Amino acid sequence: MNKKELIRRITDLIHEKNIRKPVSCPKQVFHISDDYGSTKDFTIKQTDKKVMYTVEDVEVVIDAAILAIENALKRGEDITVFGFGTLKLNYRKARKTKRFGSDEEVSVKARYVPKFTFGNNLRMCAKVYEMSLKDRNKLPLPIYDEDEDSGNDYGDNDGIDCEDCGGGN
Repeated sequence: MNKKELIRRITDLIHEKNIRKPVSCPKQVFHISDDYGSTKDFTIKQTDKKVMYTVEDVEVVIDAAILAIENALKRGEDITVFGFGTLKLNYRKARKTKRFGSDEEVSVKARYVPKFTFGNNLRMCAKVYEMSLKDRNKLPLPIYDEDEDSGNDYGDNDGIDCEDCGGGN
């Protein structure tokens, strides 16, 4: 997925969830005078409106988030989003490697590279995807010998009575 597709998907989700941005309206003052020269001021404050986010709004937010991440990494700071993951700089030592397609040795200088460590929510997303592949029979299920294996992949089934999750008693 490229940046444009990401922005489009985020905008679609915002519209689907009916998330709106608040827009405040300024006060309006009306001056009314009668035939005798007396004046009255009426102040009308309109209620705040809520309007939908546009693709341009989401694009600005995504661009700002990317810029903030780049600036933080330039300063050597770690970026941690709870449940999503951590992005930080990792120091790679100098090493020697072979050039692809030949036996020529090349030395690679020491440098910092960005490293992403995923959080639990992303780990669960990968697990859900893996399970959906198993459901569609695209990923072969492991074959267990009943003599060797006494339950699910996680050892004892700990009293779980669920045939769908592998612990069927």
